[in-house]
Amino acid sequence: MFATRQLQRWMAEGFRAMEALVFPWVCPICEEPGADSPFCASCRHDLLNASGLVCTRCAMPMGPWSNRLGGCAECRGRPLGFDAAMALGPYEGPIRDLCLLLKRDRNAWLAPWLANVLVDAHAEIQQMPADSWVVPVPLHWKRQWQRGYNQADALARGVSKRLSLRLAHPLRRVRSTPHLAFAGRSERAKVMRDAFEVRRRAALGGRTVLLVDDILTTGATCGAAARALKRAGAARVVALVIGRAEGIPLK
Repeated sequence: MFATRQLQRWMAEGFRAMEALVFPWVCPICEEPGADSPFCASCRHDLLNASGLVCTRCAMPMGPWSNRLGGCAECRGRPLGFDAAMALGPYEGPIRDLCLLLKRDRNAWLAPWLANVLVDAHAEIQQMPADSWVVPVPLHWKRQWQRGYNQADALARGVSKRLSLRLAHPLRRVRSTPHLAFAGRSERAKVMRDAFEVRRRAALGGRTVLLVDDILTTGATCGAAARALKRAGAARVVALVIGRAEGIPLK
């Protein structure tokens, strides 16, 4: 069943690629005609500049006069698991809409285009060591079997191809966790504790890892995954996401 869904998705992506050769792109944000990519020039410019001034530690938006020493008020003094985080922008408006589109497997074709914009928005991503790995945050096998699709994996494939870095899958999600949309920071951290393990023989020693997911909220999921990677020998883990969500109660 899973293989059938994968084949159907690949065929659908192939048909969409053929359509793109015949029909002009239509921007998924403003629905205006595109040129060389799905995003029109104006919307692509807005996406590239969406992040603004952010905390380099957790990617939370900050004001121009904020104290950035040691992080921001959201993360300062708090262990995160990962060493840095980069996002395309706040999880609102067009970025939220794009994240929601990407959650459906029929929109997987959008992932490499979003990955390209994300890389272009953060020049420092292009300076990662040549032996770095691009690692998607995995789903639990039951969830993966039900959906047949993981948007984090689709994004990671796009980032890997753009940067010519190895796409690796050393992580396993060993705990089936509930949906955490309305959970606060403490609850999320408790649920995600020890949710990931690293596969045997994963040669992570001393590597930098780009840990890819679609949304970063409290950091519990990426943090748990990053800790597992570091226990297995990774030297540095950078969380790379499309949307940085705010406003989760600190409970």
